[in-house]
Amino acid sequence: MRRLLFALVFVAAVYAAGLAVFVSELPRPSPAADQAPPDQADGIVVFTGGGDRITSAMALFERGAGKRLLISGVNPSVTRPDIADLWAGDKDLFECCVDLGLEAQTTQGNATELDAWMRANKFRSLILVTSEYHMPRALLETRERMPDIAITPYPVASGHLDARGRPRGFSDWRRLSGEYVKYLAVRLKTFVS
Repeated sequence: MRRLLFALVFVAAVYAAGLAVFVSELPRPSPAADQAPPDQADGIVVFTGGGDRITSAMALFERGAGKRLLISGVNPSVTRPDIADLWAGDKDLFECCVDLGLEAQTTQGNATELDAWMRANKFRSLILVTSEYHMPRALLETRERMPDIAITPYPVASGHLDARGRPRGFSDWRRLSGEYVKYLAVRLKTFVS
């Protein structure tokens, strides 16, 4: 019984240390698109979710950072006019060059949807927009499918981290812990394959 207890304590300590490193190495949010010249790429993709992901990607696109914008993982109940309501720029640009991906329901699905979009448009570079805590896993999934594509990460603030990059409270630790488990699963999957 003592050995089992020691093993459990050891595993918990290793997990906690790994989680602390994961959180400390999360990227800082990028400056707002109107505060710094955006990087240039063929395409811009945003993996939908909380925070300012979509509006940040739209601001980058409006400033000319890419030729087309893919909003990946849009809930099928959300309509194009719903998304257009978030667009503050030229309506013609939105109509011609913003694509909605309605198939993806997971980060793996986002990467698959993105891969098909990149191939269809013959793009070789992209700016990937997602929350800072989601970026490590999003990059792993995307690079696994598209190792020959140049990817520029554009992390946005999720609200789960304070100005020093630390979780704000218990629920934020819980969210980041869940993301860390998913990240480890993807790392294991890419290592094995």
